[in-house]
Amino acid sequence: MIHGGITLEDKNYVNKLIPQKFRAKSFFVKENIEAENVLDIIKQNNLSYPVILKPNNGCRGRNVEVIGSETHLKSYLKNFGNEDLLLEEYVDLRKEIGVFYIRFPNSEKGFISGVVEKKGIEVVGDGKQTLAELIKYNFRYHKFYPQVFQNTTFNENYIPQKDERVLLSSIGNHARGATFYDSSYKISAKLEDLFNEICSSMDGFYYGRFDVKFNSWRDLENGENFKIIELNGAASEPTFIYDPENFYLFAITEIMRHWDYMYQIAKVNKEKGHRFTGSEECWSLFKEYNPFSI
Repeated sequence: MIHGGITLEDKNYVNKLIPQKFRAKSFFVKENIEAENVLDIIKQNNLSYPVILKPNNGCRGRNVEVIGSETHLKSYLKNFGNEDLLLEEYVDLRKEIGVFYIRFPNSEKGFISGVVEKKGIEVVGDGKQTLAELIKYNFRYHKFYPQVFQNTTFNENYIPQKDERVLLSSIGNHARGATFYDSSYKISAKLEDLFNEICSSMDGFYYGRFDVKFNSWRDLENGENFKIIELNGAASEPTFIYDPENFYLFAITEIMRHWDYMYQIAKVNKEKGHRFTGSEECWSLFKEYNPFSI
């Protein structure tokens, strides 16, 4: 990863670091590509709708969309096709977590420092309000109303039955309405063994967060029925800090703890002959990938 992934990584490049059997299928889409060429990629690789489209250099859920049809795909490319994109298969597994993995360069095995469980925008019916009303009058979700019902098959006027749960968005991103829960208590030896196996083939990878979809914790621990949908490097946050039950001081402490891990890793690597990224390089990189920066 460029400078360890300290800012927006090339997602297509990072995906290829992960062994294919563990990750979702993904395909690089060049900026300003014709829709017909993207449809050819879908056809040639036996993908079916829905699929995922997102910026190849992006963060915090920016312009990530679940594409449900050819019409939706063409609309997305018209609005967001002026940059390089990533086309991915939609992984239809019901749970999503972020697994923060750390290994020190002098150690054969690493460890999981935290796990976050992500739940998308979900409303619970009362038998009276429509889906539109359940979103509009929800303190957390109301600002996501345009995104929820844009290019979607959900009927805004549908009235869910009492206690009926309706998942309106499966995008597991905090900035897109998902709620994060600290599930670090579910870290186990088997889970760490699995991620040590995954990372053992990724030469030079020591620090980052894997976003994973899976069916059950038992299957995941056994290395079954799961897919990695994204990997972030040095810019990764220990996102379990965003659990609504966690306090601000806890969050700051965890961020500092993880920055210390990153420093210790860099220190060992420097002793092995690798160099630190200079401040001027960091600033240049920041400006390159952040067009709104000063």
